[in-house]
Amino acid sequence: MAKKLSNLAKAVLIVLASLLVVFFIASVTDIKVTLDAMRNISLSWIIAIFSIVFFDWFSETLTVWLFARSYKAKVSLIYLFKNTLAGRFFSAITPFSTGGQPAQIAFLGQRGVEYGQATAMLLSRFLFYQIVVTGASVFGLLRAYSMFAKRISNLALLAFFGFALNGFVLFLLLLFTLNKSLAEKTISKISKFFVSLRIVKRKELFQQKLLEQTRLFHDCMTKSAKNPLISVLALLMALLEVVAKISVTYFVARSLNIASSYFDIAMTQLVVFLVASFVPTPGATGASEGVYTLFFKFLFGPKTVAALLVWRFFTYYLNIIVGGLATAHELGWMRSKKP
Repeated sequence: MAKKLSNLAKAVLIVLASLLVVFFIASVTDIKVTLDAMRNISLSWIIAIFSIVFFDWFSETLTVWLFARSYKAKVSLIYLFKNTLAGRFFSAITPFSTGGQPAQIAFLGQRGVEYGQATAMLLSRFLFYQIVVTGASVFGLLRAYSMFAKRISNLALLAFFGFALNGFVLFLLLLFTLNKSLAEKTISKISKFFVSLRIVKRKELFQQKLLEQTRLFHDCMTKSAKNPLISVLALLMALLEVVAKISVTYFVARSLNIASSYFDIAMTQLVVFLVASFVPTPGATGASEGVYTLFFKFLFGPKTVAALLVWRFFTYYLNIIVGGLATAHELGWMRSKKP
């Protein structure tokens, strides 16, 4: 219960911090224009925004389910959808979004999925997603650079840091996935660290189990690598997920009656992802709002803050709300299963 309250308190504090940043940005702009834009927002386009966000969630779920089927893991598509939402919640409240996958793996383990299988399912999906989002962000930067190079100083430096971080994460994923010996050595050192802290009683059994799950993880990853159809489908689903993410801002613009091309908005959104990705705050709080305003003010003009509020709600706050409910439901299920 205390852990549940701690996560809730953390989520509330992060949301408040994000809102403070938004209010600060709003205070130095024309608040009347923002309020007028929010009052005249199109309900039909808001429904369309929610639909594209739902598709974003579902496409991630479907990719994980694809690997689950490949690894013969006994888990339903409906549960994986709830697991995805719980992962979004923990990603939103942890630095660099690092808490999502460990939480998902822990929940899957409680549902009877082998930890090695769960890790392989989620890392496989993340690997293909990282390939697509890194490539798409660089493509977006190259296409949008001419629009912003003269308007935003040090754009190349900001983009470099974002690309370096995404590229480094992708490199580590590939290295850990392809090098079985390195993975086993890393897991062995981690197990010894836990043993040294004396929080593990049966150290031999603990180390054996970790290595078994590491080998299972590599067996699953090798199986995926030998199945080109799975790889192609995973890449396609990752591409659809990225397209959904970058399309939200266009739908937001339409809901506020902002005239701008889909291509310009999509390319700008990719640059925003790239620049904000190296900020360590949970959900890139502060950076996302600032970078979004910095870039989209050239496309959205005086309605930029209104667009920011709607975009941030659907891409961040909604993940905390819906993901928090999914997490609470899962924790409730776990408590009900305790003897």
